[in-house]
Amino acid sequence: MDDTTGGESRIEDLVAKITRQNAALQEAQARMSELRGKGRAADGRITVEVDRFGALTSLRIDPRAMRLGAEALAEAILSAVEQGVRDARAQADEAMGPLVAELAASNAQALTGVDLGGQDLDDVLAALRGMRHDLRM
Repeated sequence: MDDTTGGESRIEDLVAKITRQNAALQEAQARMSELRGKGRAADGRITVEVDRFGALTSLRIDPRAMRLGAEALAEAILSAVEQGVRDARAQADEAMGPLVAELAASNAQALTGVDLGGQDLDDVLAALRGMRHDLRM
């Protein structure tokens, strides 16, 4: 096996690895689309759910919360939403953090020692992105 064949094999291995990692990311993205953060305020009389972007998806106001008055009710709702956003963010970090760290470490390790045949790393990555686009990944 000559150096060219070995380099091509490593690049093919890298492309296969990136393809697998892309599938894992797509699966994680699907899970993220279902993520809901929850928040409560006013002794549980106000409950909210927010999506992964922090958009309010559910608001429940116990009738007893109406006794708070308009300003206190508004503050309680905002407090519950802030709590929901923090919860959603924590869930997203918990779900994606290890995967992102693994992908970054894995790809950095995969590129270590790869002979790019005189090409710049940016050129190789651009070619890989082009292949990804062509494969509709």
